[in-house]
Amino acid sequence: MGQGASTADNDTESDPLFGGVSGAYLGLILAPPVVLLLEQLGVTESWALYLALIGTLAAVATGTAWVLSDRPAVATALGATRARWLPMAIAVGYAAAGFASLATTGVVGVLAFFFGLLAFLLGMATAVMAQTRYTAAVTANTDELTRWRASWPESAQRRRLHVGGAIAGVATIGFAVGAVFDIALLQYTSQVLFPSGFVLLSTGGTRTAVATERGLEIRLPVARRFYAWEELDSYDLDAESLVITRRWGTALRFATADIDDVSLVEWTLAERLPDD
Repeated sequence: MGQGASTADNDTESDPLFGGVSGAYLGLILAPPVVLLLEQLGVTESWALYLALIGTLAAVATGTAWVLSDRPAVATALGATRARWLPMAIAVGYAAAGFASLATTGVVGVLAFFFGLLAFLLGMATAVMAQTRYTAAVTANTDELTRWRASWPESAQRRRLHVGGAIAGVATIGFAVGAVFDIALLQYTSQVLFPSGFVLLSTGGTRTAVATERGLEIRLPVARRFYAWEELDSYDLDAESLVITRRWGTALRFATADIDDVSLVEWTLAERLPDD
C-alpha cells in the first residue's frame, strides 16, 4: 500500500503511543528466550527466572519506547510498505514454535505460546498505527476532490455475517470439545481462531472515503488507510453498490444508497479509473 505516493516532510512531534506498543511487542518476543538461556546456563531458582522475565520485558519495552517515541518517521516509513504486517506474522510463528516446544522447554514454551498470542495483537496494533500515520503524512498537503460516507452493501454484509458467525461457531465448538476430551491443540487452535470470526462480525460499519489528487483515503473510527490511484484497478457502480477493485487485495465496497452525491463520486472515479 502507498508505494505509488510520496510522503511530505514528517512531523517532528513525539509519538509515545507507537513507541510504547512497539516496545511491549519486542519485550514479549525477547523475554522467553532470555529465560530459556538462563535455564541452559544453570539458573533454576524461580525468583531469579521471574526477575529476568520481568526485567527483560521492562528494559526492552522502555528502551524501544524511548528510541521510537522521538522518531515518528519510523512509523510513517513502516506504514508505507507491506512490511508493517511482518510483526504479526512473526508473532504467529513464535506462538506456534512455543506450542511445538512444550515437551522440551516446559514453562518457557508456555510463555512463548501465550506471549506470542499477545504479541500478535500488539503487532496488529503497530501495523494499524503505522498505516494511519503514513496516511496522515501522505494526505497532509493534497487537495480533496470529494468525499462520501457509506456502509457495506447489504449483500456483502450478509456474507460477512455468515462467514464470521461460522468461524466463531466452529471455534466455540472446537474449544468445548477440546476441553471435554482434554485435547490441548484443539483448545489452543480454537482460541486463536475465535478472534478472526469476531472481527468479521464486528466490522462492516460506516466508513468515510476521501478522494484526493494522490489517491483514495478510507477513514475508519480508529484507523486511516490510503490507496494510491495506481493501486486501484477499476470501479463498478450499480443501484446497490459501488465496488472499487484493487490490483492486489480485496475490493472496496460501499452501499450506493448511502452516498449523498453519486454523480460527483462517479465523475471523480471515472477521471482516474476505468469502468468495469
